[in-house]
Amino acid sequence: MHDRSPLFRPGGGGASVSDSPTCPFDLVSTRDTASPVTAADASPWRRMLRRYWRAPGMAWGALAVVCIASRLATTITYIEDPDSLRFALSVADEYDIAALQPHFPGYPLFWAAAELFYLPTGSFSTSFALVGGLATLGLVWALLRLWGRPLRSVEGTALAGVVALNPLLWLMGNRYMPDLLGTAWAVATLAMLMRAWNGDGPGRRRAALVGVLLAGLLAGLRLSYLPLVVIPVLLVLARSARPVRLITAGGAGVGVWLVPMVLDTGLWTLIDVAWGQTTGHFTDFGGTVQTESDLGRRLAGTVQGLWADGLGGWWPGRHWSTAFVGAGVAATGGAGTWRLWRSGTLHGRYARMIAAGAVPYALWMFFFQNVVHKSRHVLPLLALLLPVLAAGAAALWRARAWPVRGGILAAAGAYAAVTLVLVAQHRTPSAIAQAKAFVETTAQTDSGPTRVASVPLVNTYLRTQQVGARFFSIEDSSDVHRLREAETGRTLVVGTYAPLLDEAPTRTRTFYHNPHVNRMWPKVTVYVYDH
Repeated sequence: MHDRSPLFRPGGGGASVSDSPTCPFDLVSTRDTASPVTAADASPWRRMLRRYWRAPGMAWGALAVVCIASRLATTITYIEDPDSLRFALSVADEYDIAALQPHFPGYPLFWAAAELFYLPTGSFSTSFALVGGLATLGLVWALLRLWGRPLRSVEGTALAGVVALNPLLWLMGNRYMPDLLGTAWAVATLAMLMRAWNGDGPGRRRAALVGVLLAGLLAGLRLSYLPLVVIPVLLVLARSARPVRLITAGGAGVGVWLVPMVLDTGLWTLIDVAWGQTTGHFTDFGGTVQTESDLGRRLAGTVQGLWADGLGGWWPGRHWSTAFVGAGVAATGGAGTWRLWRSGTLHGRYARMIAAGAVPYALWMFFFQNVVHKSRHVLPLLALLLPVLAAGAAALWRARAWPVRGGILAAAGAYAAVTLVLVAQHRTPSAIAQAKAFVETTAQTDSGPTRVASVPLVNTYLRTQQVGARFFSIEDSSDVHRLREAETGRTLVVGTYAPLLDEAPTRTRTFYHNPHVNRMWPKVTVYVYDH
């Protein structure tokens, strides 16, 4: 919940997942209608491949290898921003909410998952990448569960590709953040609640129990995603003949993470931290409508998060190839929307249930999350849009017109290329990480005292990573006065605060990263003053 507005000016086959006859997005048969190839026509190696591919779990095993191996191959080994720093410290150093390792609400289930892999590997970057790979796999499973499609189908294959190669999902799979795992968990919760809402008999009761339990656990994984499932939970409770049983299950889910957190932190300490972080989020550093009140900027940030960062579409300043990606997304999205509308899915019970989750979350996100500067808050909405793209791609593929299929493959190639470029850029340190390396090197080579002046968040980022310098806050008038009175040594001002000192800087260094990789501080300037 502890978001921070940028302080710098921006720079330049498995088994079927559902056998229910009333599954959502019921468009067409899941079987490919291509003409069969007989055993006499197929070569032995093709028969062997088909036999292995049709083995239970083979498709899921292959997808798991792709998701995990790709995220491990693209791990990042630097701290890209203060949010990532808090989670890295919680895993590599100590879980301490009072010390903002991580910040409240603590995300204890995400921390436990990352710690589970950190203990045997000894690498927090590897552990976060493993969690990201498994979260990507889990999101595919959850969306297929919600959609009612098997992985071994045209729709399932298209969805797996759209998810695995999505730019924002891949980037978040490597970041030291709980958003991707929280998204997968939230969609899985919604899928269980959907089954409970539309099913009958013992299966409906089991789905309701599991769905409410998952909702309780979601609060300990990514609390800000809870609005996605609140109304679906209430609808399921209202329909249940035994609501007390479901409420108990939800309470048990909360107790799994809350009790250990209280025991570890202490009740009153936890209450104090929760109050401070909650009030700060809504009134100071959270990027809510209270502090970022320009609704036009908030709308633009939301659209950019979904369209440009989330789907790889064109945005002012991006490479022309993203226009081709945007055209492909628009074509497949339009085809998918038309198919869903024709089938009645977009105005059926399933659509209403999904809207009951998506609309409250969208409102919560728009007004009370930092959508101006952080794309990751759109992840749950982005995930719910991806089946529409997959449905459109599957419908166009079944048209059997080679020009159409060629266009789909070309758009998919461009989609993958944009993602891979962003992922490669993500492996290069962010602007603030580059600035940290510069400040650190400068401090080590100075013979005299080195002073660093910036906002408290940047100072904490540098100090926590053991940069050897004296730190001064530009928000503290006494610190600014002491800086101006300094007669010897070197002062480094990190950020766009050139007028801070009454003299021209000796030199200036500016660091950049692609804002579509991470919108937080894409340009950082360091002013060096020698006294």
